[in-house]
Amino acid sequence: MSPELRQKLKKALAGRASVDMGQFQFLNLERVRARAGADWPRLREKVYETSTQFIERRISPDDVMLRVQGGFLIIFEAADVEASDEMVEAISGELNAFFLGQSELTDVRAEGEARDVPTHELLDIVARSQPHDPEPESSKPVEPKAVANGEQTPPWRAAPAQERDDDDRTRWVEGPRPEPRGRPSMLAGAEAKSAGPKPSWDDIVFKPCWDSRKSAISHSHCVARKVIDGFAYYGRETLSGTADRDQHRQLDRAIALAAQRGFQRARAAGRASMIVVPVHYDSLSSVSRRMEYFNALHPIPEPARKFFLLRVDGIPDGAPMAQMQEVFRSMKHFGAYVLAHHTFGSQRLDRFESCGIGVLSAETPKRMNDGGVSEKDLLACVDWVTAGRALSADTCLTKISNPALVEAAMSAGVRYFSGPVIGPETDQPAAARRLSLADILTPPTDDEEGDHTFEID
Repeated sequence: MSPELRQKLKKALAGRASVDMGQFQFLNLERVRARAGADWPRLREKVYETSTQFIERRISPDDVMLRVQGGFLIIFEAADVEASDEMVEAISGELNAFFLGQSELTDVRAEGEARDVPTHELLDIVARSQPHDPEPESSKPVEPKAVANGEQTPPWRAAPAQERDDDDRTRWVEGPRPEPRGRPSMLAGAEAKSAGPKPSWDDIVFKPCWDSRKSAISHSHCVARKVIDGFAYYGRETLSGTADRDQHRQLDRAIALAAQRGFQRARAAGRASMIVVPVHYDSLSSVSRRMEYFNALHPIPEPARKFFLLRVDGIPDGAPMAQMQEVFRSMKHFGAYVLAHHTFGSQRLDRFESCGIGVLSAETPKRMNDGGVSEKDLLACVDWVTAGRALSADTCLTKISNPALVEAAMSAGVRYFSGPVIGPETDQPAAARRLSLADILTPPTDDEEGDHTFEID
Protein backbone atom coordinates (compact mmCIF):
# COMPACT_ATOMS: atom_id res chain seq x y z
CA MET A 1 0.00 0.00 0.00
CA SER A 2 1.38 3.40 -0.95
CA PRO A 3 2.04 6.01 1.75
CA GLU A 4 -0.63 8.28 0.24
CA LEU A 5 -3.25 5.54 0.34
CA ARG A 6 -2.22 4.54 3.86
CA GLN A 7 -2.67 8.15 5.02
CA LYS A 8 -6.08 8.38 3.33
CA LEU A 9 -7.21 5.16 5.03
CA LYS A 10 -5.98 6.40 8.40
CA LYS A 11 -7.99 9.60 7.94
CA ALA A 12 -11.14 7.68 6.97
CA LEU A 13 -10.92 5.51 10.10
CA ALA A 14 -10.00 8.23 12.58
CA GLY A 15 -12.35 8.26 15.58
CA ARG A 16 -14.71 5.61 14.17
CA ALA A 17 -15.72 2.43 15.96
CA SER A 18 -17.15 0.93 12.76
CA VAL A 19 -17.30 1.71 9.06
CA ASP A 20 -19.37 0.79 6.01
CA MET A 21 -17.30 -1.51 3.80
CA GLY A 22 -18.07 -2.51 0.23
CA GLN A 23 -16.38 -5.59 -1.18
CA PHE A 24 -16.10 -7.06 -4.67
CA GLN A 25 -14.91 -10.53 -5.57
CA PHE A 26 -14.16 -11.61 -9.15
CA LEU A 27 -15.37 -15.10 -9.97
CA ASN A 28 -14.30 -17.46 -12.77
CA LEU A 29 -10.86 -15.88 -13.21
CA GLU A 30 -9.33 -19.36 -13.11
CA ARG A 31 -11.45 -20.32 -16.10
CA VAL A 32 -10.31 -17.25 -18.04
CA ARG A 33 -6.66 -17.85 -17.12
CA ALA A 34 -6.78 -21.47 -18.31
CA ARG A 35 -8.16 -20.36 -21.66
CA ALA A 36 -5.95 -17.27 -22.07
CA GLY A 37 -2.59 -18.95 -21.61
CA ALA A 38 0.24 -16.44 -22.17
CA ASP A 39 -2.30 -13.63 -22.63
CA TRP A 40 -3.51 -13.99 -19.03
CA PRO A 41 -1.45 -11.13 -17.48
CA ARG A 42 -2.95 -8.67 -19.95
CA LEU A 43 -6.50 -9.87 -19.33
CA ARG A 44 -6.04 -9.86 -15.56
CA GLU A 45 -4.83 -6.27 -15.65
CA LYS A 46 -7.75 -5.36 -17.91
CA VAL A 47 -10.18 -6.71 -15.31
CA TYR A 48 -8.60 -4.65 -12.53
CA GLU A 49 -8.03 -1.47 -14.53
CA THR A 50 -11.58 -1.45 -15.84
CA SER A 51 -12.96 -2.12 -12.36
CA THR A 52 -10.87 0.70 -10.93
CA GLN A 53 -12.37 3.10 -13.46
CA PHE A 54 -15.94 1.96 -12.75
CA ILE A 55 -15.46 2.25 -8.98
CA GLU A 56 -13.66 5.61 -9.04
CA ARG A 57 -16.46 7.05 -11.15
CA ARG A 58 -19.00 6.13 -8.46
CA ILE A 59 -17.32 6.80 -5.11
CA SER A 60 -16.66 10.16 -3.48
CA PRO A 61 -13.17 11.67 -3.08
CA ASP A 62 -13.22 10.81 0.65
CA ASP A 63 -14.01 7.12 0.10
CA VAL A 64 -11.04 4.74 0.08
CA MET A 65 -10.63 2.06 -2.59
CA LEU A 66 -8.18 -0.82 -2.07
CA ARG A 67 -7.18 -3.45 -4.61
CA VAL A 68 -7.04 -6.73 -2.71
CA GLN A 69 -6.71 -10.44 -3.34
CA GLY A 70 -9.46 -11.43 -5.77
CA GLY A 71 -11.16 -8.06 -5.92
CA PHE A 72 -11.55 -4.66 -4.26
CA LEU A 73 -12.52 -3.15 -0.93
CA ILE A 74 -14.18 0.24 -0.47
CA ILE A 75 -14.26 2.08 2.85
CA PHE A 76 -17.09 4.59 2.68
CA GLU A 77 -16.61 7.93 4.37
CA ALA A 78 -20.36 8.36 5.01
CA ALA A 79 -22.08 6.04 7.48
CA ASP A 80 -25.11 4.91 5.45
CA VAL A 81 -25.14 1.15 4.87
CA GLU A 82 -28.28 1.30 2.69
CA ALA A 83 -26.68 3.85 0.35
CA SER A 84 -23.46 1.84 0.36
CA ASP A 85 -25.35 -1.32 -0.58
CA GLU A 86 -27.08 0.48 -3.46
CA MET A 87 -23.74 1.79 -4.75
CA VAL A 88 -22.08 -1.64 -4.56
CA GLU A 89 -25.04 -3.16 -6.38
CA ALA A 90 -24.89 -0.51 -9.10
CA ILE A 91 -21.14 -1.01 -9.59
CA SER A 92 -21.56 -4.81 -9.73
CA GLY A 93 -24.25 -4.44 -12.37
CA GLU A 94 -22.11 -2.14 -14.50
CA LEU A 95 -19.08 -4.42 -14.23
CA ASN A 96 -21.03 -7.56 -15.12
CA ALA A 97 -22.62 -5.82 -18.10
CA PHE A 98 -19.13 -4.80 -19.24
CA PHE A 99 -17.67 -8.31 -18.83
CA LEU A 100 -20.57 -9.82 -20.78
CA GLY A 101 -19.74 -7.45 -23.62
CA GLN A 102 -16.12 -8.63 -23.83
CA SER A 103 -15.79 -12.00 -25.58
CA GLU A 104 -12.53 -12.76 -23.78
CA LEU A 105 -13.98 -11.89 -20.35
CA THR A 106 -17.57 -13.08 -20.71
CA ASP A 107 -17.07 -15.73 -17.98
CA VAL A 108 -15.96 -13.17 -15.38
CA ARG A 109 -18.52 -11.82 -12.96
CA ALA A 110 -18.26 -9.44 -10.04
CA GLU A 111 -20.04 -10.34 -6.83
CA GLY A 112 -20.41 -7.46 -4.39
CA GLU A 113 -21.90 -6.72 -1.00
CA ALA A 114 -21.78 -3.97 1.60
CA ARG A 115 -21.82 -4.30 5.36
CA ASP A 116 -20.96 -2.47 8.54
CA VAL A 117 -17.78 -3.79 10.20
CA PRO A 118 -15.90 -2.83 13.38
CA THR A 119 -12.78 -0.81 12.66
CA HIS A 120 -10.47 -3.40 14.20
CA GLU A 121 -11.96 -6.10 12.00
CA LEU A 122 -11.51 -3.93 8.91
CA LEU A 123 -7.84 -3.35 9.74
CA ASP A 124 -7.35 -7.10 10.08
CA ILE A 125 -9.07 -7.69 6.72
CA VAL A 126 -6.88 -5.09 5.02
CA ALA A 127 -3.72 -6.55 6.55
CA ARG A 128 -4.59 -10.04 5.27
CA SER A 129 -5.72 -8.85 1.84
CA GLN A 130 -2.51 -7.33 0.44
CA PRO A 131 -0.92 -10.14 -1.62
CA HIS A 132 1.99 -9.46 -3.94
CA ASP A 133 0.13 -11.47 -6.63
CA PRO A 134 -3.69 -11.32 -6.46
CA GLU A 135 -4.17 -14.46 -8.59
CA PRO A 136 -1.17 -16.84 -8.27
CA GLU A 137 0.10 -18.51 -11.38
CA SER A 138 -0.86 -22.17 -11.77
CA SER A 139 2.73 -23.20 -10.96
CA LYS A 140 2.38 -21.71 -7.48
CA PRO A 141 0.55 -23.53 -4.68
CA VAL A 142 -3.07 -22.58 -4.05
CA GLU A 143 -3.92 -21.74 -0.47
CA PRO A 144 -6.21 -24.18 1.33
CA LYS A 145 -9.30 -21.97 1.32
CA ALA A 146 -10.92 -22.21 -2.10
CA VAL A 147 -14.38 -21.96 -3.53
CA ALA A 148 -15.90 -24.76 -5.57
CA ASN A 149 -14.61 -23.51 -8.91
CA GLY A 150 -10.99 -23.62 -7.75
CA GLU A 151 -10.49 -19.90 -7.13
CA GLN A 152 -9.06 -18.56 -3.91
CA THR A 153 -11.40 -17.25 -1.26
CA PRO A 154 -10.32 -13.71 -0.37
CA PRO A 155 -9.47 -13.17 3.32
CA TRP A 156 -12.38 -10.74 3.66
CA ARG A 157 -14.84 -13.56 3.03
CA ALA A 158 -15.21 -15.81 6.05
CA ALA A 159 -16.86 -18.47 3.88
CA PRO A 160 -17.42 -19.14 0.17
CA ALA A 161 -20.22 -17.14 -1.40
CA GLN A 162 -23.58 -18.86 -1.06
CA GLU A 163 -26.16 -18.62 -3.81
CA ARG A 164 -29.25 -16.90 -2.52
CA ASP A 165 -31.33 -19.54 -4.23
CA ASP A 166 -34.51 -20.70 -2.51
CA ASP A 167 -33.34 -20.22 1.05
CA ASP A 168 -35.66 -20.12 4.04
CA ARG A 169 -37.13 -16.82 2.89
CA THR A 170 -37.86 -17.67 -0.73
CA ARG A 171 -40.09 -20.48 -1.91
CA TRP A 172 -39.85 -22.17 -5.28
CA VAL A 173 -43.01 -21.59 -7.32
CA GLU A 174 -43.66 -24.13 -10.06
CA GLY A 175 -45.53 -23.51 -13.29
CA PRO A 176 -49.32 -23.91 -13.43
CA ARG A 177 -50.75 -27.30 -14.29
CA PRO A 178 -53.14 -27.28 -17.29
CA GLU A 179 -56.74 -28.02 -16.43
CA PRO A 180 -59.50 -29.27 -18.76
CA ARG A 181 -61.30 -26.27 -20.20
CA GLY A 182 -64.78 -26.06 -21.65
CA ARG A 183 -63.99 -23.13 -23.90
CA PRO A 184 -60.21 -23.16 -24.49
CA SER A 185 -58.43 -21.50 -27.38
CA MET A 186 -58.95 -24.39 -29.78
CA LEU A 187 -56.82 -24.38 -32.88
CA ALA A 188 -58.63 -24.96 -36.15
CA GLY A 189 -57.76 -28.37 -37.56
CA ALA A 190 -55.68 -29.37 -34.54
CA GLU A 191 -55.56 -33.07 -33.82
CA ALA A 192 -54.49 -35.01 -30.80
CA LYS A 193 -50.86 -35.98 -30.86
CA SER A 194 -49.89 -39.63 -30.82
CA ALA A 195 -48.46 -41.11 -27.68
CA GLY A 196 -44.75 -41.30 -27.19
CA PRO A 197 -41.84 -39.03 -26.27
CA LYS A 198 -42.62 -35.36 -26.83
CA PRO A 199 -40.76 -32.12 -26.28
CA SER A 200 -42.02 -29.96 -23.42
CA TRP A 201 -43.64 -27.60 -25.91
CA ASP A 202 -44.56 -27.78 -29.60
CA ASP A 203 -43.47 -24.34 -30.79
CA ILE A 204 -43.01 -20.71 -29.74
CA VAL A 205 -45.45 -18.05 -30.89
CA PHE A 206 -46.11 -14.33 -30.49
CA LYS A 207 -49.31 -12.93 -28.95
CA PRO A 208 -50.20 -9.31 -29.83
CA CYS A 209 -50.55 -6.78 -27.00
CA TRP A 210 -52.79 -3.71 -27.27
CA ASP A 211 -51.89 -0.31 -25.81
CA SER A 212 -55.18 1.38 -24.94
CA ARG A 213 -53.51 4.75 -24.51
CA LYS A 214 -52.17 4.73 -28.08
CA SER A 215 -55.05 2.66 -29.54
CA ALA A 216 -52.50 0.40 -31.19
CA ILE A 217 -50.93 -3.05 -31.18
CA SER A 218 -47.60 -2.08 -29.66
CA HIS A 219 -45.99 -5.29 -28.37
CA SER A 220 -45.92 -9.05 -28.80
CA HIS A 221 -45.65 -11.57 -25.96
CA CYS A 222 -43.24 -14.37 -26.85
CA VAL A 223 -44.64 -17.62 -25.39
CA ALA A 224 -44.33 -21.37 -25.78
CA ARG A 225 -47.32 -23.28 -27.11
CA LYS A 226 -48.39 -26.90 -26.69
CA VAL A 227 -51.43 -28.60 -28.19
CA ILE A 228 -53.09 -31.32 -26.08
CA ASP A 229 -56.15 -33.07 -27.53
CA GLY A 230 -56.69 -30.19 -29.91
CA PHE A 231 -56.48 -27.50 -27.23
CA ALA A 232 -53.67 -24.96 -26.99
CA TYR A 233 -51.80 -24.22 -23.75
CA TYR A 234 -49.26 -21.46 -23.38
CA GLY A 235 -46.21 -20.41 -21.39
CA ARG A 236 -45.48 -22.42 -18.24
CA GLU A 237 -48.65 -24.43 -18.76
CA THR A 238 -46.72 -26.31 -21.46
CA LEU A 239 -44.58 -27.86 -18.71
CA SER A 240 -47.69 -29.49 -17.20
CA GLY A 241 -46.99 -28.22 -13.71
CA THR A 242 -43.55 -29.78 -13.55
CA ALA A 243 -41.41 -28.98 -10.53
CA ASP A 244 -38.22 -29.56 -12.52
CA ARG A 245 -36.37 -26.26 -12.36
CA ASP A 246 -34.07 -27.20 -15.22
CA GLN A 247 -37.06 -27.41 -17.56
CA HIS A 248 -38.18 -23.93 -16.55
CA ARG A 249 -34.70 -22.59 -17.20
CA GLN A 250 -34.54 -24.44 -20.51
CA LEU A 251 -37.84 -22.81 -21.47
CA ASP A 252 -36.56 -19.38 -20.43
CA ARG A 253 -33.49 -19.70 -22.63
CA ALA A 254 -35.53 -20.99 -25.57
CA ILE A 255 -37.95 -18.06 -25.28
CA ALA A 256 -35.07 -15.55 -25.11
CA LEU A 257 -33.51 -16.95 -28.27
CA ALA A 258 -36.85 -17.18 -30.12
CA ALA A 259 -37.61 -13.56 -29.23
CA GLN A 260 -34.29 -12.48 -30.74
CA ARG A 261 -34.92 -14.44 -33.92
CA GLY A 262 -38.42 -13.00 -34.18
CA PHE A 263 -37.10 -9.49 -33.77
CA GLN A 264 -34.46 -10.05 -36.45
CA ARG A 265 -37.08 -11.31 -38.89
CA ALA A 266 -39.35 -8.35 -38.17
CA ARG A 267 -36.51 -5.88 -38.56
CA ALA A 268 -35.43 -7.50 -41.84
CA ALA A 269 -38.99 -6.97 -43.08
CA GLY A 270 -38.76 -3.29 -42.12
CA ARG A 271 -41.15 -3.62 -39.17
CA ALA A 272 -39.17 -3.61 -35.92
CA SER A 273 -41.49 -4.82 -33.19
CA MET A 274 -41.32 -4.62 -29.40
CA ILE A 275 -41.30 -8.04 -27.74
CA VAL A 276 -42.12 -9.10 -24.18
CA VAL A 277 -39.77 -11.87 -23.00
CA PRO A 278 -40.96 -13.86 -19.94
CA VAL A 279 -38.49 -15.44 -17.50
CA HIS A 280 -39.10 -17.30 -14.25
CA TYR A 281 -37.97 -15.64 -11.01
CA ASP A 282 -36.06 -18.76 -10.06
CA SER A 283 -33.86 -18.32 -13.14
CA LEU A 284 -32.76 -14.95 -11.74
CA SER A 285 -32.80 -15.38 -7.96
CA SER A 286 -29.04 -15.87 -7.59
CA VAL A 287 -26.11 -14.18 -9.26
CA SER A 288 -24.95 -17.33 -11.05
CA ARG A 289 -28.45 -18.05 -12.39
CA ARG A 290 -28.76 -14.48 -13.65
CA MET A 291 -25.42 -14.63 -15.41
CA GLU A 292 -26.42 -17.91 -17.06
CA TYR A 293 -29.66 -16.35 -18.32
CA PHE A 294 -28.04 -13.07 -19.34
CA ASN A 295 -25.67 -15.03 -21.57
CA ALA A 296 -28.73 -15.82 -23.70
CA LEU A 297 -29.56 -12.10 -23.92
CA HIS A 298 -26.00 -10.94 -24.54
CA PRO A 299 -26.16 -11.22 -28.38
CA ILE A 300 -28.81 -8.46 -28.48
CA PRO A 301 -26.98 -5.32 -29.68
CA GLU A 302 -27.20 -2.35 -27.31
CA PRO A 303 -29.30 -0.19 -29.70
CA ALA A 304 -31.81 -3.03 -30.18
CA ARG A 305 -32.44 -3.62 -26.47
CA LYS A 306 -35.03 -0.84 -26.40
CA PHE A 307 -37.28 -3.23 -28.35
CA PHE A 308 -37.20 -5.92 -25.64
CA LEU A 309 -39.25 -5.91 -22.44
CA LEU A 310 -38.36 -8.51 -19.80
CA ARG A 311 -41.23 -9.98 -17.76
CA VAL A 312 -40.54 -11.86 -14.50
CA ASP A 313 -42.97 -14.72 -13.77
CA GLY A 314 -43.40 -16.94 -10.71
CA ILE A 315 -42.38 -14.34 -8.13
CA PRO A 316 -42.84 -16.06 -4.73
CA ASP A 317 -44.67 -14.23 -1.97
CA GLY A 318 -41.72 -14.91 0.32
CA ALA A 319 -39.09 -13.30 -1.88
CA PRO A 320 -37.09 -10.80 0.22
CA MET A 321 -37.45 -7.21 -0.92
CA ALA A 322 -33.68 -6.74 -1.13
CA GLN A 323 -33.39 -9.80 -3.35
CA MET A 324 -36.20 -8.61 -5.61
CA GLN A 325 -34.59 -5.19 -5.96
CA GLU A 326 -31.31 -6.87 -6.92
CA VAL A 327 -33.05 -9.10 -9.47
CA PHE A 328 -35.08 -6.39 -11.17
CA ARG A 329 -32.32 -3.77 -11.21
CA SER A 330 -29.86 -6.21 -12.76
CA MET A 331 -32.23 -6.68 -15.72
CA LYS A 332 -32.49 -3.05 -16.74
CA HIS A 333 -29.38 -3.35 -18.94
CA PHE A 334 -31.11 -5.83 -21.25
CA GLY A 335 -34.43 -4.21 -22.07
CA ALA A 336 -36.45 -1.02 -22.32
CA TYR A 337 -38.10 -1.79 -18.99
CA VAL A 338 -39.13 -4.72 -16.78
CA LEU A 339 -42.55 -6.23 -16.06
CA ALA A 340 -43.57 -8.08 -12.90
CA HIS A 341 -46.17 -10.80 -13.56
CA HIS A 342 -48.28 -11.78 -10.54
CA THR A 343 -51.71 -13.14 -9.60
CA PHE A 344 -54.54 -10.66 -10.11
CA GLY A 345 -55.76 -9.43 -6.74
CA SER A 346 -52.42 -10.02 -5.00
CA GLN A 347 -51.99 -8.00 -1.84
CA ARG A 348 -48.92 -6.01 -0.79
CA LEU A 349 -47.77 -4.87 -4.20
CA ASP A 350 -45.69 -2.32 -2.31
CA ARG A 351 -43.10 -5.11 -1.99
CA PHE A 352 -42.07 -4.12 -5.53
CA GLU A 353 -41.07 -0.66 -4.33
CA SER A 354 -37.68 0.53 -5.61
CA CYS A 355 -37.50 -2.38 -8.08
CA GLY A 356 -37.79 -0.09 -11.11
CA ILE A 357 -40.75 -1.98 -12.58
CA GLY A 358 -42.40 -0.41 -15.61
CA VAL A 359 -45.54 -2.59 -15.81
CA LEU A 360 -47.48 -4.81 -13.39
CA SER A 361 -48.85 -7.74 -15.38
CA ALA A 362 -51.51 -10.27 -14.36
CA GLU A 363 -53.53 -13.04 -15.99
CA THR A 364 -57.25 -12.30 -16.35
CA PRO A 365 -59.20 -14.40 -13.80
CA LYS A 366 -61.52 -16.96 -15.38
CA ARG A 367 -64.61 -15.48 -13.70
CA MET A 368 -63.93 -12.11 -15.34
CA ASN A 369 -63.60 -13.70 -18.77
CA ASP A 370 -66.64 -15.96 -18.48
CA GLY A 371 -69.27 -13.61 -17.07
CA GLY A 372 -70.23 -9.99 -16.85
CA VAL A 373 -68.01 -7.42 -15.18
CA SER A 374 -69.13 -6.99 -11.58
CA GLU A 375 -68.71 -3.88 -9.50
CA LYS A 376 -66.34 -5.87 -7.26
CA ASP A 377 -64.13 -6.74 -10.22
CA LEU A 378 -64.12 -3.14 -11.42
CA LEU A 379 -63.08 -1.91 -7.97
CA ALA A 380 -60.34 -4.56 -7.94
CA CYS A 381 -59.03 -3.12 -11.22
CA VAL A 382 -59.11 0.40 -9.76
CA ASP A 383 -57.15 -0.74 -6.67
CA TRP A 384 -54.63 -2.52 -8.90
CA VAL A 385 -54.10 0.53 -11.12
CA THR A 386 -53.72 2.72 -8.01
CA ALA A 387 -51.09 0.37 -6.58
CA GLY A 388 -49.27 0.43 -9.93
CA ARG A 389 -49.27 4.20 -10.09
CA ALA A 390 -47.76 4.34 -6.60
CA LEU A 391 -44.85 2.40 -8.13
CA SER A 392 -44.82 4.57 -11.29
CA ALA A 393 -45.92 1.45 -13.20
CA ASP A 394 -48.65 0.78 -15.76
CA THR A 395 -50.83 -2.34 -15.69
CA CYS A 396 -51.43 -5.17 -18.18
CA LEU A 397 -54.09 -7.91 -18.33
CA THR A 398 -53.16 -11.07 -20.26
CA LYS A 399 -55.32 -13.92 -21.60
CA ILE A 400 -58.32 -11.62 -21.88
CA SER A 401 -61.21 -12.98 -23.97
CA ASN A 402 -64.12 -10.82 -22.78
CA PRO A 403 -64.55 -7.67 -24.94
CA ALA A 404 -66.76 -6.02 -22.31
CA LEU A 405 -63.97 -6.44 -19.76
CA VAL A 406 -61.56 -4.52 -21.99
CA GLU A 407 -63.82 -1.47 -21.94
CA ALA A 408 -64.46 -1.74 -18.19
CA ALA A 409 -60.79 -2.25 -17.30
CA MET A 410 -59.85 0.70 -19.51
CA SER A 411 -62.22 2.89 -17.51
CA ALA A 412 -60.40 1.73 -14.37
CA GLY A 413 -57.06 2.80 -15.88
CA VAL A 414 -55.59 -0.51 -17.12
CA ARG A 415 -53.34 0.30 -20.09
CA TYR A 416 -52.24 -2.94 -21.81
CA PHE A 417 -54.24 -5.98 -22.89
CA SER A 418 -53.36 -9.27 -24.59
CA GLY A 419 -55.38 -12.38 -25.30
CA PRO A 420 -57.80 -13.87 -27.86
CA VAL A 421 -59.97 -10.74 -27.92
CA ILE A 422 -56.97 -8.68 -29.09
CA GLY A 423 -55.85 -11.05 -31.82
CA PRO A 424 -54.53 -14.55 -32.57
CA GLU A 425 -50.98 -15.65 -32.00
CA THR A 426 -48.62 -15.71 -34.97
CA ASP A 427 -45.27 -17.29 -35.77
CA GLN A 428 -43.67 -13.83 -36.06
CA PRO A 429 -44.02 -10.70 -33.92
CA ALA A 430 -47.02 -8.57 -34.86
CA ALA A 431 -46.20 -5.32 -36.63
CA ALA A 432 -47.23 -2.20 -34.73
CA ARG A 433 -50.59 -1.08 -36.09
CA ARG A 434 -53.57 1.06 -35.21
CA LEU A 435 -56.45 -0.69 -33.43
CA SER A 436 -59.35 1.18 -31.86
CA LEU A 437 -61.55 0.02 -29.00
CA ALA A 438 -64.44 -0.14 -31.47
CA ASP A 439 -62.41 -2.60 -33.57
CA ILE A 440 -61.99 -4.82 -30.51
CA LEU A 441 -65.63 -4.63 -29.47
CA THR A 442 -66.79 -5.22 -33.06
CA PRO A 443 -64.12 -7.18 -34.98
CA PRO A 444 -63.93 -6.18 -38.68
CA THR A 445 -65.05 -8.49 -41.46
CA ASP A 446 -62.53 -9.89 -43.94
CA ASP A 447 -63.42 -7.14 -46.42
CA GLU A 448 -62.70 -4.44 -43.85
CA GLU A 449 -59.31 -5.72 -42.76
CA GLY A 450 -56.28 -3.86 -44.04
CA ASP A 451 -52.69 -2.92 -43.32
CA HIS A 452 -52.57 -0.07 -40.82
CA THR A 453 -49.02 -0.46 -39.60
CA PHE A 454 -46.97 2.42 -38.30
CA GLU A 455 -43.56 3.09 -36.80
CA ILE A 456 -43.01 2.59 -33.08
CA ASP A 457 -42.32 5.82 -31.22
